[in-house]
Amino acid sequence: MVEIKVKIQIDAPIEKVWNVISQVDNDSEFWNITKVQRNISKKENEIVREIMIDKIDKCSQTITFLPKEAVHVKWTKGVITGTKDMSLTMLGSATLLEVKMDYTISGPSRFFPGKLKEKLQIEAEYALDLIKEKSEGKAHFIPMEPRKFWADMIRG
Repeated sequence: MVEIKVKIQIDAPIEKVWNVISQVDNDSEFWNITKVQRNISKKENEIVREIMIDKIDKCSQTITFLPKEAVHVKWTKGVITGTKDMSLTMLGSATLLEVKMDYTISGPSRFFPGKLKEKLQIEAEYALDLIKEKSEGKAHFIPMEPRKFWADMIRG
């Protein structure tokens, strides 16, 4: 079992953060693991869908919405089974977003649980940073390092 817990304070009201995390059709903008998704059914507060992980593995999910409180994702079939919960807490004019993932992994990745946990931890932290940027209305910025030419590297 792989357990990940990440949280971030977002300087935006809970409604703005909810509008970002509840648009699950846009998950691939934030969660690198999600490549392709196809909704099977939609009800008032529930979506059943299939997603492709890294364009190879098909998984099934049931997503339940608790408006302005949480998004509960249950992975029901595929190489990942388990849950991902995204919960919101109001902090005055800011919002606390917490993500808790409890996954069981099958397939070849199960033989490298430490590496997989590290990858999922990094992905969760990155996703929360992207959600924060979007909720706060900031443009996504990727820091660039100055480029060196091969001759500069030889000279030191």
